Amino acid sequence: FYVYQLAKISGIDVDQAWEQKLRILFKTLVNIAYPDKSAPVLQDDTEIPWGEKNDISGVMALGYLLFEDPEFGYFASNRVDDRMYWFLTQAQLDLLGGIQMKTPEVGSYAFEDTHYYVMREGWKPNDKMMVISAGLDADKPDHQLGDMLGIQAIVNKQAILPNYQVRYSLKDFELFENSMVKNVALVDDELQGKQWTSNKGGSGFGKFKSLPSPKVIAWESNDIFDFFAGSHNGFRNVDVEYSRQVIYLKDDFWLVKDNFNSNSSHEYKQVWQGHYTHESGPDLIRATFADASGVDIFQLNSIDSATSTGARGKNWTVLSKMGKKNFEFLTLIFPYEGYNNRIDELNEVRNLKGWVINPAQTELVVDEQSIVLNKENQFYIFGVSLLKWKDLTIQSSNRTDLYFQIKEGKMHVYLLGDENSTLTIRVLKKDETSSQTKEMIPGGKLILEL
Repeated sequence: FYVYQLAKISGIDVDQAWEQKLRILFKTLVNIAYPDKSAPVLQDDTEIPWGEKNDISGVMALGYLLFEDPEFGYFASNRVDDRMYWFLTQAQLDLLGGIQMKTPEVGSYAFEDTHYYVMREGWKPNDKMMVISAGLDADKPDHQLGDMLGIQAIVNKQAILPNYQVRYSLKDFELFENSMVKNVALVDDELQGKQWTSNKGGSGFGKFKSLPSPKVIAWESNDIFDFFAGSHNGFRNVDVEYSRQVIYLKDDFWLVKDNFNSNSSHEYKQVWQGHYTHESGPDLIRATFADASGVDIFQLNSIDSATSTGARGKNWTVLSKMGKKNFEFLTLIFPYEGYNNRIDELNEVRNLKGWVINPAQTELVVDEQSIVLNKENQFYIFGVSLLKWKDLTIQSSNRTDLYFQIKEGKMHVYLLGDENSTLTIRVLKKDETSSQTKEMIPGGKLILEL
């Protein structure tokens, strides 16, 4: 900002590429901003220790004064910090009296180089948004935390799945850098960040010598859902392969699926940040906020225990499944407004915004162990190898996850698993069976005539 501003005041031409790069830095804040005009806490964020959001109104005011972009103005304060005042011209200061504002147009968004993924409902203040962290800087990971494939989420202006700002000089800095205060999955007593090296002088950051290496498997965003799949190698030292899938059912709730596979038994865990109570054993935990909105975290595959703890006034809950070689957490992140809209812990019939778990009355037949979510003509099916719908049969080369929708006499099928699958499709018509085979990648789509 200083260099560009002083160049403008001095009448010095700035290279267009440099100017564009500066503008992109402000645009990045637009792309990651929460619907309430704040921004999430990402990596070594140190302005207000233990804070769960960032106020970006001041920096966006500077961006607006440099570029007069109304999208920047949407977030901008109408004042500037006193130490910035002296670098501004009177013409720029006059702009603060009538800031032009335009609601951003960006929706769900993928940062394909740094591998942050944003699942966004919209720009109304109470709208939902989630950020997935799936990148590791190979050249300088010093400011990265133990949050690989971690998520953050906001709804109803509440950081329902927060991350926390840190401060280098605090004695528990290492704790707040690592996985126990992130929304991640863990194995046994393993944390993602290993071999911590502190800064002995206390004036700068420490760092982890070892962090998991991530792999982004898929990203698909459309009008029906957002889908992310990724893996990392953080638990291979204990012989566990791990992957995570996240599905945003627009505009209802999220599904998080954590997959663990091993040749030996382990304790598998999910860590969720927030002040949660246990409403129905470990399978349903809940946080409720001052305006009576809240979030339910509900397990579709039953688990063994839920344990809550905390530090510095922050709390987190660890959900565990014990003594398993292979296990899949299948978890609903279910925000709600008002008591009647929660997942009713007193009723076996779950209120899921019209979605039904394992519906009894449909023309769908799947494997006995599969889990189905159905709403009208839409189906999400988890752990399926064989699917039948009327005269159509789909057989997968491996257990996988699928979405399909029946629309205008066609079946629209998406592969939502974490690995490639070969689908064999058979259709019976007029006593004749036609067959075809399709190689599918995660996020891939197939349209079938019925």
